[in-house]
Amino acid sequence: MIDLCGIRKIQTALRHFEDTLRNETGLSLNDAMCLCAVSKGIQEPGSIAREMELSPSRLTRILDALETRSLVERKTADGDRRSVLVTLTPSGREVLNTYECANLDIPDVLAATHT
Repeated sequence: MIDLCGIRKIQTALRHFEDTLRNETGLSLNDAMCLCAVSKGIQEPGSIAREMELSPSRLTRILDALETRSLVERKTADGDRRSVLVTLTPSGREVLNTYECANLDIPDVLAATHT
């Protein structure tokens, strides 16, 4: 049997965690996950979308917002003008460092699902 109350607790904890993340760093969870993916060397938008399990159109909106904030930039790949690569800007690296160093507690219900 599915524990719907348990799922609701996870959903609520995740929403509270994202609120705290946004207050501490100015990033949504998707923003932070996108910056993290790019920092791991994933630069092609299609690969980032697959890593984050998002549709390409949703990722485009996230990248647009991050680019507007000068946290990432999209450039054409050397040797192939059809290919776009996403890179962190110096501001993006700084914000990501803030995100990684933020003193955020992961709610117990989320930590339990992570193990």
